[in-house]
Amino acid sequence: MKFSKVAVLAATAALVFGACNATTGGKTLKIAIDLPLQGSDKAASDPIVNGVKLAIKEANAAGGLNGYTLTVDPILDDALNGAHDAQTGAKNMQTAVNDSAIGALIGPLNSSVAKAEIPITNKAGLLQCSPANTNEGLTKPQFGALDIRKDNPTKINYVRVVTTDDKQGPAAAQFAISVLKKTKAYVIDDTETFGKGIADNFVKEFGAEGGTVVARDGAPKSTTDYTALLTAAKAKGPDVVYFGGVTATGGGIIRKQMAQVGMADIPYIGPDGIQDGTVETSGTFLNIAGDAAKGSYSSLAAIGDFPAKKDFTDRYVKEYNVNPTGYSATGYACAQVVLEAVKQAVTKGGDNAALRESIRAYAVDPSHTYKTILGDIHFDENGDTSQLIVSFYKAPDPLKGDWVFDSQVDFAKK
Repeated sequence: MKFSKVAVLAATAALVFGACNATTGGKTLKIAIDLPLQGSDKAASDPIVNGVKLAIKEANAAGGLNGYTLTVDPILDDALNGAHDAQTGAKNMQTAVNDSAIGALIGPLNSSVAKAEIPITNKAGLLQCSPANTNEGLTKPQFGALDIRKDNPTKINYVRVVTTDDKQGPAAAQFAISVLKKTKAYVIDDTETFGKGIADNFVKEFGAEGGTVVARDGAPKSTTDYTALLTAAKAKGPDVVYFGGVTATGGGIIRKQMAQVGMADIPYIGPDGIQDGTVETSGTFLNIAGDAAKGSYSSLAAIGDFPAKKDFTDRYVKEYNVNPTGYSATGYACAQVVLEAVKQAVTKGGDNAALRESIRAYAVDPSHTYKTILGDIHFDENGDTSQLIVSFYKAPDPLKGDWVFDSQVDFAKK
């Protein structure tokens, strides 16, 4: 994939702020964003927003879309009291679906929030593209997705550019055994939709690969002291710790407290919810864990090494003076999907309701292929990406800067 084609694709639809309306003088269509914008979750959300903004700026350079200007409005915060909150996300979706000028929405970050949002956007037929949700139950019927989209079970409105936890969890188990050569795991999760689900997938595959789970605990996201759980687990002799959850639900604190109870030398693996930025960025896993972050690994349910990566990184650094994270690229990719769907939809005309439906219908059609920053993708009949890649990163040593790419596995080739 040549990046020039990606840039052209992004540029064909101008995703610009309202201030640009005077330039194009045409109709306006809104694209909403929903992410947690406070607390530790903000460290993961900011790279997504930046990725979308970069697509906005590059698209704006082309100057319009068949008489339409796209505006990012509103940017909704689904956090409450510093942490992502499902009911806040649901309220945000009521705001979004009731605004007829909104043609599509990018987000959310967390699967538990998506579980509360999808019933609302599905009923309204509003396209939703997530750059981060990975719980398989959001899309796959065999995992309960039909209950989530019960109003329109066969009318897909939700797509995602990351693969699912029935790939990410097993990949982490294989990484622990095959790469780290560890066979005795302590598993702890945050009891949430994403965290418990991915931990369950890790446990199942770890056992299938010949490993033993010596202890398993669930601790809600309100937990601040894990030392009793860790001390009890240490006595059972684990040689690797797997955490199901995100930084905001205990990821960094657990790793820091592992060092406090004498478990600093035991490798720690977490999912993409802890891969949220640099050591120097307040609230990230690496920042919270501090020196204890060494020996930590994170998975990302998306490609980490892609042909356009260097060019994308150069442009991102030029714009923000910081390296992109994996979420920067997935945010950019979601924007590209929305832009292409809008590009095709506006040629059909119609009022806002008709345009919203045309955008949804085009985006979810499995016959359509998108040339994104991540590579060529399409969505299956459930809205899941065709790119079944899980990437692995390790904490930097010395502890400075961002996670370091290690390897990736393509489940489409297994």
